[in-house]
Amino acid sequence: MKSYGLNLKRKLYAHLISLAEGKFKVRLLLYLLFLIIISCSTVQHSGKDKIFMWKITSGKATVYLLGSIHIARQNLYPLDKKIENAFDGSDNLVVEININNVKPLELLKKAMYQDSNTLEMNVSKETFDLLKEKFAQFKIPITNFNKVKPWLAATILIDMELKANGYDEKYGIDKHFLDKADEKRILELETADEQMNLFDDIDKFPDDFVKYSLEDMKNTVENVDELYNAWEKGDTKTFEELMNIPNENEPNLKEILKKLFDDRNKKMESKIENFLENGGKYFVVVGAGHIIGNKGIIKLLNDKGTYKIEQL
Repeated sequence: MKSYGLNLKRKLYAHLISLAEGKFKVRLLLYLLFLIIISCSTVQHSGKDKIFMWKITSGKATVYLLGSIHIARQNLYPLDKKIENAFDGSDNLVVEININNVKPLELLKKAMYQDSNTLEMNVSKETFDLLKEKFAQFKIPITNFNKVKPWLAATILIDMELKANGYDEKYGIDKHFLDKADEKRILELETADEQMNLFDDIDKFPDDFVKYSLEDMKNTVENVDELYNAWEKGDTKTFEELMNIPNENEPNLKEILKKLFDDRNKKMESKIENFLENGGKYFVVVGAGHIIGNKGIIKLLNDKGTYKIEQL
């Protein structure tokens, strides 16, 4: 039976932090990291020559919906020409948040304790010892992180593990298109405050979040490689299977996943529907985990029964 640590990593979005000379330096704090962790050895091709992008049309507008990998390797590029052509032909770029407008210091204040609170005071001894052990593997004393909130401590560790193996947010699909936006209008599906408030809610379950995030961390890179392959093949079937997470007996995990995905999917779908009704051409880049599944954006739009939807 797969561990709940692996299960959460399948759907976990996290904020990215980089370090400089033992001190914190904000770097694209609000890029959400989507990790899908699986224990099987291979990813099966869907048998169709598809990409992880959908074309959605109404009588008034066209939306290209691209499932994003927020952290990637350089060899992801060049992207499929169908993706680049859809972007070139769109008037609007839509992202989860436009990090170019983010005020890093304000966000950092929300991600770190500003009073006498510490990381150690807000997790159990078992959880703190786990964090201490993981940071020691990178030869970093946990005292460097004792003012960060538990969710950030866990995601810093995941980020460092991936960066040590060639993954970096600078190769993320969101950043790729933001850098190319030029004269396009840039719209957001969420705000930085909304995303930070989300993690404040998750911090109600600090021990659960850290445990689920870091369990079996040694397999993180191998499993993210498999996500990478599934994305390149447009293999939505595999994605849906990986995201079928049993959580009925884990109420905290169920609540975390609801906040991370189900609630946000509804809000994102509503904004995309507004684009479809207002007219124009939109290139929407959103974390791949929000698009598929019974509660994903595509299903929510399809249930309206008024749009033509096709995977390209």
